[in-house]
Amino acid sequence: MDPEVLLKVARKFGTPVYVYDEDQIRKNYRTFLSAIKSRYKNTRIRYALKANPSLAVCHILRQEDSGVDVVSEGELLTALKAGIKPKDIIFTNNSKTDKELTAAVDAGVIINLDSLHELYRLKKTIKDKKKSAKVSFRVNLAVDPKTHPKIATGLRESKFGIHLEGGLAFKAYGVAKGVKGLGITGVHTHIGSQITELGVFSETTEKIMEFACQLREELGIKLEFIDLGGGLGIPYMGENVPTPEAYAEAITSVVNGFKKRLGYEPELWLEPGRYIVGNAGVLLCRITGVKETPYKKFVNVDAGFNVLMRPAMYDSYHRVEVLNRVGDEATETYDVVGNICESGDVLAKGRRLPKVSEGDIIAFYDAGAYGFSMSSQYNLRPRPAEILVWGETAEVIRERETFEDLFRHQRVPKDLLK
Repeated sequence: MDPEVLLKVARKFGTPVYVYDEDQIRKNYRTFLSAIKSRYKNTRIRYALKANPSLAVCHILRQEDSGVDVVSEGELLTALKAGIKPKDIIFTNNSKTDKELTAAVDAGVIINLDSLHELYRLKKTIKDKKKSAKVSFRVNLAVDPKTHPKIATGLRESKFGIHLEGGLAFKAYGVAKGVKGLGITGVHTHIGSQITELGVFSETTEKIMEFACQLREELGIKLEFIDLGGGLGIPYMGENVPTPEAYAEAITSVVNGFKKRLGYEPELWLEPGRYIVGNAGVLLCRITGVKETPYKKFVNVDAGFNVLMRPAMYDSYHRVEVLNRVGDEATETYDVVGNICESGDVLAKGRRLPKVSEGDIIAFYDAGAYGFSMSSQYNLRPRPAEILVWGETAEVIRERETFEDLFRHQRVPKDLLK
């Protein structure tokens, strides 16, 4: 986004504030989908809602004909509220509550089961409600995605999925086939996030296609879809990452190679999240002061890891820019730190920036994914506003929280008020 546009947003709406570029979201979606469909026409996108669950973002993607991957009842309700059709929603997590299973059954979405135990609980749910359900299983393929350990979900030690090894996933499909009211619609896997090596995508696709063949050959199960999850990384540090075209070639060459053996052509589902919204979002903060110590120079800003958790949680890197000093020579080295009372509240370490002053506006780029969605009210700080920009227009899509919001749902027993 244009620095001048961002400065206008900061001045008009205050800081900290998240800003999203609608045009960039649409461009990312179309680029990703086009790369896949040019190689495998029968492709559908199921946007990973957890990356950015804003209702406005969901409406943008609904207009682009995207489905969604949801991981909670709240995300399910968000998708439905945005007008996403139930057939285009897949509900995936590793620990669904009875309430969530009931909500998913009532909504008629695809329920992606994570264990045999979940299957048995769903069996009871549909029996009690006298309803049917469409299901798939998340399969753990024991693939190392070569990403940060906290976002690697395909490892054999991971909590996610039913393991392929030992015939466990095969057994799950066999059991599900015999459950009245259950319709087996697909198979799912997701090995991790911010992945930058194509080889792991090829390995994943090879294993899941082999399994799909086994299901047809030994159980007579034909799948409506094969869901490869998401995970394609973006260049936070300007590093080289695979393009959507390279990613598409890596997976579709494998899928196409199995067509003859599989004997039918299922839909290919993909769940990009970060790629769609990551570079479309910016967090704007205001400098509250500069502190020089005998060891470092700190830039204090009016946001902390309650607003942008990724650096503290994953040691993640976000490019930073002082918007009102664009073009000035970078002569100083700073740590940009937040206002949370924790030593780990460092948003950017050792950055070369122009000499800054109180009141300057700093932009944290590539903050559209897992930014606001991971925010909190820690230290009793209200969460920031979210702004959507298109062309010269900027509009609030989430109001800034107030101090009243911090106390809205709290109750004090009468005896404590004496």
